[in-house]
Order: sequence, then structure tokens, then C-alpha cells
Amino acid sequence: MRTIRIFLASSSELKADRESFEIEINRKNKLLAEKEIFLHLDIWEDLPTHMSQTRSQDEYNKQIGSADMFVLLAWNKVGKFTDEEFDVAYRLFKSNGKPSIFTWFKEPPQAAEPSLQAFKDKLAGLGHFPAFYKDAVDLLLQFNKELDRLVLAKRYSVSTQNNSVISYGSKEIKKYLGLLPVIPEVFIGRDEKLQEVHDALFDGDNLLLLVNGEGGIGKTTLAAKYYQRYFEEYAHLGWVFAERSLGDALLTLAEPLKVTFEPTDSADARREKLLCEMASLNKPCLLVIDNANDLVDLSAHYHELRKCPNFHILLTTRITEFAHASTCRVGHLDEAAAMRLFTTHYPGHDHAEDELLKEMLRAVGYNTLVIELLAKNLATVNQFRTGYALAQMLDDLRSPKLFGLSKSEKVRTEYNPGKFGLREEEPEKVIAAMYDLAKLEPGEEQLLCIFSVLPAEPITFETLEALQPGNDELEKSLRALVQKGWIEYNAAAKQFKCSPVVQAVTRHQIGDRLFEQCETLFDALIEMLEYESATGHLLNTSYLSGALYARYAEIAIEYLESARYEKRLLNNRIGIFYRTTGQLEKALSFLEKSTRLFEKLYESDRSNSIFKNALSASYLHLGDTYTLFGQLEKALSYFEQFNQLLEELCESNQEDVEFKLGLAVSYSKLGITYTTLDDLEKASSFFEKNVILSEELYKSDGSNVSVKYGLSASYDKQGNTYRLLDQPEKALSFFEKCNQLLEELYESNRANVLFKNGLAISYSKLGVTYTTLDQPEKALSFFEKYNDLREELYEANPTNVNFKNGLAISYARLAVFSRNQHNDKAQTRRWLEKAERLWAELVNDFPAYAEFQKNWSQVKRDLEAL
Repeated sequence: MRTIRIFLASSSELKADRESFEIEINRKNKLLAEKEIFLHLDIWEDLPTHMSQTRSQDEYNKQIGSADMFVLLAWNKVGKFTDEEFDVAYRLFKSNGKPSIFTWFKEPPQAAEPSLQAFKDKLAGLGHFPAFYKDAVDLLLQFNKELDRLVLAKRYSVSTQNNSVISYGSKEIKKYLGLLPVIPEVFIGRDEKLQEVHDALFDGDNLLLLVNGEGGIGKTTLAAKYYQRYFEEYAHLGWVFAERSLGDALLTLAEPLKVTFEPTDSADARREKLLCEMASLNKPCLLVIDNANDLVDLSAHYHELRKCPNFHILLTTRITEFAHASTCRVGHLDEAAAMRLFTTHYPGHDHAEDELLKEMLRAVGYNTLVIELLAKNLATVNQFRTGYALAQMLDDLRSPKLFGLSKSEKVRTEYNPGKFGLREEEPEKVIAAMYDLAKLEPGEEQLLCIFSVLPAEPITFETLEALQPGNDELEKSLRALVQKGWIEYNAAAKQFKCSPVVQAVTRHQIGDRLFEQCETLFDALIEMLEYESATGHLLNTSYLSGALYARYAEIAIEYLESARYEKRLLNNRIGIFYRTTGQLEKALSFLEKSTRLFEKLYESDRSNSIFKNALSASYLHLGDTYTLFGQLEKALSYFEQFNQLLEELCESNQEDVEFKLGLAVSYSKLGITYTTLDDLEKASSFFEKNVILSEELYKSDGSNVSVKYGLSASYDKQGNTYRLLDQPEKALSFFEKCNQLLEELYESNRANVLFKNGLAISYSKLGVTYTTLDQPEKALSFFEKYNDLREELYEANPTNVNFKNGLAISYARLAVFSRNQHNDKAQTRRWLEKAERLWAELVNDFPAYAEFQKNWSQVKRDLEAL
């Protein structure tokens, strides 16, 4: 009978938990009786003071020193006797390797005393990691797992040392065939998986099992733990590594099975002899084939593996499915288990930084091996003082991800594929070796590179298809990457996902070829975010899809070198999209990045007209964005730089129509800005230049749609100026000229959003002008035309902020007309309520827009006044 002695230290406040603990020990003894194991429980709790004066330290040593497990429970305090018992246990453990020490704190404390924190600080200083429990049930669950590990480890160790043999006639075969696997020192969050593997292998006919998952997720650890925990249920156990092929791996069992070959035997003949010997062994046997990642190789040797029905064959693999085998998927740990894993390897973790830790775990996709390596790295670097904070590590992980640690030291890890021993290496080198892109086909590698610059989130097949136009190998490459375990596939949602670790390894291994491999993606994103210059309206996709592509572009653009034209262009298109959808802060950020890049390009060759024109457009976009922010002086400075560059371009390229059109736009922008700044004289001078240049362009090329539209805009701006100067008749003449051109443009292309929007605005201004001239019926006819177009535009593009705001303005104007001209309160209220609803939504979605807030407040006042 083997006796396991357990010393329990606790205070009186945990009496109920202690009693439950004693009951559990008695219950456990009944279960362990058939295995000839007895649990002996010693309790020293709240000893009277006079006893402590008479007891010698030797008595403590005798009781605690004979224990196999020292269990300490604490809640609100740690008494001096409990503290003393821990000190004795710790000293004995450091000198003799026993007892194993376990400390559990009941959470949350109700009236914590200083002694509790003092004891926790002492544990942290010793590098001892405590556990926490909520109630007696939770405590007993955790204790039983630790007890099972202790009992199992002892049994496995004894059996390993004895390495029992079984006689087959004159031949004696050892229980353990070949080398033993490295049994994990830390095993967290996978106990249910062990049972799942056991059930799959022992139930029914499932003799071949794939334990699959991404690299570093814990497949080998799970297999090694299964090997250890269930070793008694197998006659023989073997562990091989499929470094080159399954066939070669199997042949490594020849020596422990005492199988000899003739020199002339082929590899197939040798395996046939070996398999015959394996099939003759007592059942059941276990064979673990580690790192069996080649689907073709597995298919080639499947029938050979099935020749040993007495064997449970477990393969650790990234292969996601195989028609002739069951699978046990190893996913990432849940957050709580991942945190326990991290703090086990880095007991110096400050729990005040738990939120930072959670963020770091998300950044590495909860990959088990990466968590272990990063934790051990912190433990090594911060052994004597904190020189590498968790916050700094998190910053390093964000960019350039797993291969940019500021401080990296060699750490020891059990992850050592193909070798039965610990490995000591820098974390980055271990991570980099987990995957080998050289084993992929060109199309698979190219697609994996695309995944590596997109977010580590589920992506639909339709989205991938849109981002890879013309890729005839897309479906084939996706299937291969899923089968080989590089990416995950959710069949129900038809979504693919690549883990952050695979992404980082891919980028690291592909190096300078990343842009080459992802060029089709960048081209697709640029095309999807192409916009209409005057409105920002997306030309090739919906606004909903545009939001997705803009977010993808935000992430992908970080992997583009600053000198690349695609980076400048993508920054611009992302910025314009966010400006069009009302996200001004983000818009400004990307447009400024784009401008800085174009400035560098222009400075490299100031005589290059293309560079100069691109920079002028960047200044225009910044001016427009600052205008929306209401920062007119800053907007004016950018419009002036825009104008200066266009005047230089027109001077050096006098026949270039596009540059003249750009110059006309610059005059218009300056005129509008000076108008807003209430400097009508300056505004008028720029509008006059705009009209003269636009009419000149129209006379030389009246069929040019851009020229015609530009002239309509010039008339519109001039009309606005006369309206502000209180000259409505002159304003009307220019508005009518503008309207005539826009109607012609719209009739020639009714699907053009720009023309429809411009015509709507033209109707509105005619309505306002006829109202000023006291011609209400004419005014109403134009307001109604304006409203009809606004509703069409909004219905077709409900996420377009400008169209939504324009419709609200239309409703408000119709309300004013109904109130002032017809004195129709009911109709006025209906129009105002429609306007109020739209502006309320705009204010909620875009609180930075002062105009929306102002209009919303006004329409609410108008409703209250009815």
C-alpha cells in the first residue's frame, strides 16, 4: 500500500472548507483503495499560543517533512502559525524536493487583513504561483487535478525506471518502444481533451486519430500528457517523429522491437516485416506519430498503418481532415486558462496589468507556445529588476509583431520537434521555425501572404474573391491551406481565418517579397476605394463593403514601404472614404499621411509635373477636410498651396486642359473660403477668375463633360456671390445658366450621381432665389424637384452622409415654405419631423459635425414654436 501524506494548513475562518476537504479525502480513499493508495491527512490549525512555546522546530520538520503535499488555504488573513508552516515546507522543498507546495486563496476576500497581502508579497518574491478558488466545490476540483498529477507522475516515473518487459516466446519486448517523449511540466486547460482522446481511441473502431491544430497550439503537449496519463492501459507505447516521412518514422521502431533486415531489403519490405512484428504484440498498444503534417505522405502509408489493429495510432498534425480517420481539434486556450499559463511561467506578473495581459494574449491569438515563450522571456529579462515591462512588450508585438521584441533572452522550452530533450533558444527563433513556407505551392504561398497582411479575423469567400479578381487558383489554394492546417475554415459561415502567429511567421519568412506577393491585393483595394472626385462617392462597391475594404487597407498599408506609390494612393483613398462617411478624425489622419508622402516624392524631383499635380490634389483634400472641421484659416493655407502649384503647372503646360480645370477648381475653393470668412471682395475676384477660365475651356471644347460641369459650378459660385451681395436678379441669371448645363448633363447620363446631386442643388438655389424675388409658386416647383432628387439619392445611397443631410435640408425648406407661404401648420410639422429625424441620426453618428448639431437644434426650436 502506497501512502501519500497531505499536510493541510489553514485558519479557523475556513473551517467549512477544511471540513469539505477532509470529507473529499475520505471519499477519495475509497476510490483509490483498489489501486493500493492511501491518502493520509495531517491538520495543524490555530494552535494555542502555549503549545507554540513548547513545540520544537524539529516537530514541524517531522510532520511537514514527511508530507508529499503541503496545502495552504487562506482567505482574509494568514496567521503566524500558517506562515511558519509554509516557511518550513518551503525550506524542505528547496533542500529535498518535497513536499510539493500548493497555496489556494479564496476569492474574493471579505475583510482582508494586512497579513494576507504580506504573504502574497512573500510568495511573489519566492517565485511561487498561488491558485484561487471561489468555493469548496471549486477547491476540490482543482485539488483533485493536482492529486491526480502527483499520483500519475509517481506511477509513471517508477514504471519508466523499471521499463517492464513482455515475453513473446524467446523475445522480450520492453513496454516503452524507443525514446520517451518529454512530459510537459505545465499542463493547463486541456484535461477534457485528454478524456476526449481516450474516448475516441477506445470507443468503437476509431484506431487512427488525428490530433490537429495550428503550430504551437499544444498538440504534442497533449499527446505527451496522454502518453503519461494512460500508460498503464497499454501493453506497449511508442513515440516517433515524422521528420521526413511516416515510413521512415515507423522504421525507427525496428531496434526496440528487435526486428532485423537483410541488406537487400527495400524500404517497403522492411516496413512489411516491422508491421508484422507490431501486429503480433499484445493489445492494446499505443503509437504516437508526432508532426505528421504531409497529407500525401499520410495517404500513401494509411493502409500500412491499418495493418496493426492492435495499435491505437495517434498523429499530431496540422492536417484538418482525413477521410479515413477521426479528428480531435486542439484550439486555443480560453482567456482564463491562457492567463494561468502565462502567470505560471512568469510568476512576477503584476495582476494590476491583467488588462494589458489580455490584450497581449489577443495579439498572439492565444497561441500556447507563444504565450509560454513570451512569459519565460519576461521572467528571464526581469529576474532581478523590471527592465522590460509588459506594456513595452505589447508595443513590440503590435509592430512588427512577433519578431520585434526589444529585449530577448534564450529560454528553455519543451517544444523541440524531432528531439527528445529541452531546447534553449530566443523566442523569435523558436516561433520562426514552427512553419516552413517552402513546403507550399506558389499559389498557396501567395494567398497566405495576402492573409498575412489582412486582419486575423474570419473572412468570407466572397470577400476573398473580390480581393483576388482573376485568381483562377483561389479555391484550390484555399482548400490546400485549410487541409494543411495553415488557415482555419468555418464551414457553416463559409469563412476563413489565419492566426496572428501564422501571419507573423509568413511575413518574417517571405521578407522582401511581401509586396510582390500581395500586389494583387493592394491593386484590388485601391480599385474598391476609387471615388468620384467631386462627391467622394464610391464607384466600384457599396458603402457597406467600402467600410470593410477601408479597414483592410488600414491594416495592409502598414506593410507597404513608404516609397511605394500604392502607399500614397491607399492613404488618400482611405482618407476620402472616411471623410465621405463623416469620420473626420480618421480622414484627416490618412490624408495628412498621404500628403507627407507626396511632399517627399515632389521634393525628390520638383520638375516632375505628375508629382506636382499629385501633391496639389493632396493639398486640395486637406483643405476640404479642414473646411468640414470649421478650421478655415488652415483650410485656406492648403487651398493657397493648391492654387500655387496649379498656376505653376498651367504656366509650364499651357495646352494641358486637366491642369486648367484644376486651376479653375483652386479659384473656386479660394472664393468659397473667402466667402465663408466674410471677405466678399476677395471671394468675388476669385470667382470671376473661375468663370473666365471655365468659359474659355468650354468654348474650346464644349463636348467635354468635365469642362461643362466645371462651367456649371463656376456659374453657381458667381450666383452665390451676387445672392450674398443682395443682388438676386443677377444671382438668378447665373443660377439659370448653371441649371441649364446641369439638366443637359443629367439627361445625357441619368445614372451619374454627381450630375443628379448637382442638379438637385441647382433646383434648391433657384427655389430660394424665386422666394427672395417673391415668386412663391415658381419657388415651390423648384423645391419639389429638389426634394424628389434628394429622396432618390438618399434611397440609393443611405449611408452617404451628404445625401442624408441634403434630404434633411430639403424637408426643412419645404417646411419653411409651407409655414410662410401657405400657413399650413400640419404640413409644416410633417416636413419638420422628417428633417428632425434625419438630423438626430446624423448628430448621433457624427457628433463632430457642428453643422448637424446647429440644424438639429434649429428644427427642434421650429417644432416647439408651432
